[in-house]
Amino acid sequence: MSKTGWKSDLERDLEAYTLGDEPSAFEMMRAAVIEEWSTEVRRVGKEFKLVVMGKARRHSDYQDGDRICTAAIYWFDRHERWVRTAHRLYVLGEQCGDEIPIDGVDL
Repeated sequence: MSKTGWKSDLERDLEAYTLGDEPSAFEMMRAAVIEEWSTEVRRVGKEFKLVVMGKARRHSDYQDGDRICTAAIYWFDRHERWVRTAHRLYVLGEQCGDEIPIDGVDL
C-alpha cells in the first residue's frame, strides 16, 4: 500500500482497470493466490457482497492450504485470473470445479 492510503490506492486501481489496465507482473508475483476457489454472494444487512473462497497460497496471514474467504470483491477480472478487494490483490489459481446440475440450483 502506498503512503496515500488504501482508499486512494483502491480508487486509483479501479480507475486503471476501467481503462483496461491490469496489475503489473510484479504485483501479480507478490499477490496471494487462491486455489480451488469458488464465489459466493453474501448478504450484509440490506446489501450484498461477492466473496471468493478457497485455499490460500503465498498469503502473509495464512499457511499454504488454509481455507480462506476474501473481503468484498471490488473488481473481478473478466478472464478469472485475479480479483481486487479493498486492501489486497489475489491471483486466482484453479477453480473449485463444482458443477451446477442440469436441473439448476434449489433456491
